[in-house]
Amino acid sequence: MRLKAPPWVLLCDVGPIPGVDDPDEIIPVSDGFLSPGASADAAPSPTPAEAADVPRKRGKKIEDPTPHLSYMRHLQRKQPPRSTVERYAAGYQDYLQSPLQPLTDNLESQTYEVFEKDPVKYDLYEQAIRKALREWADQGKPASSPDGRVVVAVAGAGRGPLVTRALRASETEGVEIDLWAVEKNPNAYVLLQRHNYEDWQNRVTVVQSDMRSWKGPWREDASALSPQIFASDDNHSASKIPTSLSSISLNHVIKPGHTPIDILISELLGSFGDNELSPECLDGVLHLLNPTHGISIPFSYTAYITPIATPKLHADISTRATWEATAPETPAVVWLHAIDYLSLQSPPLSSSRPIDSPSRQPSQKNKQPSTTPVPDSSAQDLAPTPLVLSTWTFTHKPHAAPPSLLLSNCHNTRHAHLLFRTHDRAVCHGLAGYFEAVLYRSAVDGTSVELSTHPNTMEKKSKAMISWFPIFFPLKTPLYIPDHAALSVSMWRQTDGRKVWYEWMVESWGWNLLIGGEKKKVRLGGGELMSSRSVGCLM
Repeated sequence: MRLKAPPWVLLCDVGPIPGVDDPDEIIPVSDGFLSPGASADAAPSPTPAEAADVPRKRGKKIEDPTPHLSYMRHLQRKQPPRSTVERYAAGYQDYLQSPLQPLTDNLESQTYEVFEKDPVKYDLYEQAIRKALREWADQGKPASSPDGRVVVAVAGAGRGPLVTRALRASETEGVEIDLWAVEKNPNAYVLLQRHNYEDWQNRVTVVQSDMRSWKGPWREDASALSPQIFASDDNHSASKIPTSLSSISLNHVIKPGHTPIDILISELLGSFGDNELSPECLDGVLHLLNPTHGISIPFSYTAYITPIATPKLHADISTRATWEATAPETPAVVWLHAIDYLSLQSPPLSSSRPIDSPSRQPSQKNKQPSTTPVPDSSAQDLAPTPLVLSTWTFTHKPHAAPPSLLLSNCHNTRHAHLLFRTHDRAVCHGLAGYFEAVLYRSAVDGTSVELSTHPNTMEKKSKAMISWFPIFFPLKTPLYIPDHAALSVSMWRQTDGRKVWYEWMVESWGWNLLIGGEKKKVRLGGGELMSSRSVGCLM
């Protein structure tokens, strides 16, 4: 991991530096290289006798008067190039940011531009759309458009990057789509209209509306006729070209109306998956999906947490609390840098005591770490990884209940109780939050297109993705943890029908050894119940 700022290096007992007392040879810049004037003065032209003596001295090794400085400069030149994430996030290490509230605020164009700089996320979305269209055609699923095209809607289209990817996926797979872009932001809506005229050749129907109040694609020629059936060959393999309407007998009168959506695409995910109210937004539009074959991209997403020690963030929040009373209870989006993970999947290499495997409620199975101490010979091959446990999952499928029938938002509340084992004494300053999302899961072969900010799976699922930083849930009072203890973490996702907020609490536990070798669990300490209700996300 790179340091946020270039380090100062203090060299001791290295001897005098030649020319340090000569004002012409003093290095005037911090990079350690002489100025052109000083270099010219330090290396005058040789005399004829000196020039003639050069070939004899060529075979002799020239001794470097400052090898320590030369080696430091060598290390600096050999540094590997910065990764995409490091280049993008430079300056944002441990910098607290407030989560977005896209439902109540219209995002600025600059915010959209930052999101659109991430090619990894949109490449994964395009893969998911392509896979969904390919399997839709291969399985011969009926489309909801009267002319046989697959109806695709982008809910929350922003400035249109997902619209562009959907059109590209349609062209790549050879499956025609009827594309709709829904956006409530009036500024983004104007730009979408311009893109439709200049870039998309008017192939997109742009709608300015909140997705929760949108009634679906409007057709002047909608029919009560059953959805269009794809043609099949003799081997019963569906063709990508739908049967013409002229070959189907129309037994119903064509009349205006709304038609269902076949594929619904959205990018409403936040740093914790659901913290920007993706479940509440999609509740208002999922009833428009084709009840039999409708697809939501993303299909599901899971939130994860792990306890961390971060004195710098705690100090920043404590300072901010002097003028902002809600700072200690406000979850913050931050690129975590100067942190320590308190719970690891395997015991530290210096530890000789086996530990119990982590447990959790409700009963979801977790992979148990090894209880055998790691031998010293494998110390260079194994690096401890943080233990990050899942809290809850949201899954989006077609449902028949319109928003008017959802009398409350209680179905989107969640609760999790997790247990993290720790090995060494430490101080817990809060919880780090991540998420994983399944954009599309194949019903044919079971494979899926996924993206992740989980520290253990991000490199595999969505390497170099920069769209989301982790989220940090702070503790107002840091919690001391002794050696070989356990952290009990309780977390809630709450709602009152007007806003959504989180509540969390951390407790430390230890064991007393009783007579006979029996262990008794003892509560060692616990922080207060933290709640972000005062700064909750408005619905």
